[in-house]
Amino acid sequence: MNPTVKKLILNSKSDVMGVAWDKTESPSLIRTGASKNFVANVGVDAIPAYNSFDTAKIFSQIHTVTDTLGNIFSRIPKHYQRKIDLAGYKLWEVSEKHRAGFYLPECFINQATGQELPYIDVGRYPASMVGTKLQSVSGAYPVISKNIVQMRTAAQANNVDGLSGYQQLDVHTLDMILTLYYIVFATLNYRSVMAGYSNGQYTATHVAIKTENAVNRIVLANAFAALYEVDQAISVGTSLGGNQVFYGRTITAKNALSGDDAAYTELVFDGAAVNIAAGNIVYNTGYKNGATDNLVASSGSHISNTSGKHSMSFCGVENLFNNVWQFVDGININARQTWVCKNAVDYASNVFASPYEQLSYINGAADGYISAMGFDITHPYATLPTSVTGGASNKFYSGYYYQSTGMYIARFGGRWTDAANLWGLRSGASSTGVGIGGRLLKKPL
Repeated sequence: MNPTVKKLILNSKSDVMGVAWDKTESPSLIRTGASKNFVANVGVDAIPAYNSFDTAKIFSQIHTVTDTLGNIFSRIPKHYQRKIDLAGYKLWEVSEKHRAGFYLPECFINQATGQELPYIDVGRYPASMVGTKLQSVSGAYPVISKNIVQMRTAAQANNVDGLSGYQQLDVHTLDMILTLYYIVFATLNYRSVMAGYSNGQYTATHVAIKTENAVNRIVLANAFAALYEVDQAISVGTSLGGNQVFYGRTITAKNALSGDDAAYTELVFDGAAVNIAAGNIVYNTGYKNGATDNLVASSGSHISNTSGKHSMSFCGVENLFNNVWQFVDGININARQTWVCKNAVDYASNVFASPYEQLSYINGAADGYISAMGFDITHPYATLPTSVTGGASNKFYSGYYYQSTGMYIARFGGRWTDAANLWGLRSGASSTGVGIGGRLLKKPL
């Protein structure tokens, strides 16, 4: 063990929870301080799991709330964080009280007044839409095919009739949550704990065998149908990802056919009957929100933590990664140089001047599995990939990174087919897609 890391562990405060890393290729972290002997397990649906953090400060106060518009949030209490990133070691810590060297994440600050906020409300679910407004509700499918500007506008559209504080997911809140994730599970490899919805289907070869009108099924070759599971979401189009027949239905049954049709299986889906034409393409899309509503454990998955076929939840935040990519606001990138902004009111794409501030490091110049993240001591919340050298799916940060040289925005988490992707930093502000969505936030302003 790195001597500095060993010293950090020995000298860590008994009422501060943290993890340390010696920057070797292993993504495993070492627990420090109050959480030194903690255990964190994940559950599946109604199966409970013991997690020491459930009764710990900060974590025990996270709970679900519903606003006046019906949006459901996971309320995370104000707390302080500390990050140290030096040669040979890295440290993440959280404290309920302010301490020397700790900072208050910007998501807990009213940027207009400087007032400290008691909590941040994080959309429990991937964002969906009602009218022109972004929402966070159970039973809806993720909104897709909108760019970051449209999603930002839709989030802010909730700020009417005396309401305020609504925005989309940003770099400050995401980093705060990821720090909590590291500390709870003591690993940089998110998917080693819960695979999330990362092993879904998206290929033009999964085509309907039969033409049928006014039906709630699509008939596929057995080998293709076997790749789908009951409870997953599917969509059908005349082109891959086109959704021309429908977007967002849930598979309710899989039935093998018999006789002359023994080579086929029907996928039965909910909703209104539709017309299916032979050759229509079926593919997975973002899971219907609420799959983890009956989860008993504080973190875990629907049906399986390891299959990559179903939704996960961390501290009440469903599908924190995978399912659909999430836009991360407050970040603009130009030629791999990142600029960040603190005030959600000022968020705007392709701005590379005040109120955006330039980070002290440059993002990595190659695609690949992340082996190192940048650190700017004046912006400790902005940690983006700087190297992929030696990286792999089970080494270092264990997630894949995409980049290029243009003017870009940030996406996090990958989609339902991405068992590897973590950060996407090569999409423009106008970029949209069937696998790109977001998440609603609300500050108590």
